[in-house]
Amino acid sequence: MERGDCAQNQTKVVLISSSDYIVPLQGGHVGGGAVWALSTYRALQEMGYTVLFASTVEAASRIYPVFDTLVKMVIANPGQAWGCFSTRCRRSERNPSGIPPWKMFTSYFRQHSNNPLGSKWTLNPEDHGGKNTYLGYSIEGQCSKHAFVPHAQRKRQVYILTRFLKFFLPEVTAWPPRYFDDAANATGISFVMAATDLPDVPRPGPADLSTSIQNLGGDAMQTESFYDLLSHSIALVGIGKPTLSPTAYDALCLGVPFINPITAWDKQDPQNREHWKTQHDALRTLSAPYVYHVFRGDREGFVNAIRAAAANPIQSYVLDRMKMASVKDRLGRILAHDWKTEAAGLLKRRQEGLDKGDVFML
Repeated sequence: MERGDCAQNQTKVVLISSSDYIVPLQGGHVGGGAVWALSTYRALQEMGYTVLFASTVEAASRIYPVFDTLVKMVIANPGQAWGCFSTRCRRSERNPSGIPPWKMFTSYFRQHSNNPLGSKWTLNPEDHGGKNTYLGYSIEGQCSKHAFVPHAQRKRQVYILTRFLKFFLPEVTAWPPRYFDDAANATGISFVMAATDLPDVPRPGPADLSTSIQNLGGDAMQTESFYDLLSHSIALVGIGKPTLSPTAYDALCLGVPFINPITAWDKQDPQNREHWKTQHDALRTLSAPYVYHVFRGDREGFVNAIRAAAANPIQSYVLDRMKMASVKDRLGRILAHDWKTEAAGLLKRRQEGLDKGDVFML
C-alpha cells in the first residue's frame, strides 16, 4: 500500500474463521462444505482479494482491528457467529474495536437463516428460492484435473452416492437391496461404493445390503481414487441421503448421469416437480439424459433408469450457475453491496419491534 502498486481488490480483505475452509486447505477431509469453501476461496483469489485466516472467531476479532475498514467480510461457521454475537467478540460500546455484526456472514447449507442478523447474512451454496443470500460454488477446478474417460473405456459399473452405511437402513434408503440385484441381473452392470460405518449409530444388517454391491470402504478412499472410480462409471445413483451432495455435479462434469431418488411427492399430482422432495432438489429441473428422477419404491423405474443411463452416454456437463465465472459474478455483487446501510434498516426495525432479534452496534 505504501508503494502504491496494489492490484485491483488487493486492499480489500476477507477474513475467514470457518473450519470448512481451514481444514481442507491443511490437507484434511474434503466434504460438501469444504468443496463449497474451496470454490469460494479460489474465486476470491482470482478476483484479487486479500484473504486472511483465523483459527477461531476470537482470533479473527483480534486480527480485525489491524485492518478495520479494509475488511469487507468475515466468513464464519454459524456457531462462531452466534458465539461472537453473544460475547465481547463483536463491536459494542464496551468493545468498539470488535467485529461489526454487519460484516459477519455465515456459510450454511440449509435454506433457513442461521446468522444473528438473519437471512441476508446467511450464505447458501444452492438457490433455495428463499431470503438467504445465494453464493453457490463451482466444481470446474477439481473436475478439470481429471481427464474425460471415453465411454468405450469405462467399466460397466454404477457408483452409489453415499458415505455411510447407515443410509442403507430400510427406513432411510430409497431402494431395497433387491432393486440392485434386479438391475444387475437385467443389465449386467455392477455397483460400487465407498461407504463406512459410524460409531454408536445403527448399522444395516446383511439382509439390508445387496450382494451386487462392492464396498471399497470409505476410510481408505482418497480423493484421487474417488474421482478415478467415478469417472470410469456409467452412472451415479443416489439412495436418498446425503442430500445436495456436490458429487452429483462432479458426476455430470465427468460425463456421468445421475439417478435422483424422489422421496416425497404430491400423490394427487405426482409429476409436479415443485412438490418433489429428492436427494438433490437443486437438480429437479434437469431431465434425462443428464438426470433420471425415480420415485421411491418404483422398482421398474429404477431398473429402467440404470438401463437408460447406460444406453445414453453424456458428455461433460456443467450448469451455467456452477461455472466459476458465475460464482465470481455473484460473489462480487455480494462484496460490493452496502451491507452497513442494510444493517441500519434492520437495526431500526428491531428497535421498533418490527423484526425479531437483538439490537446491535453498527
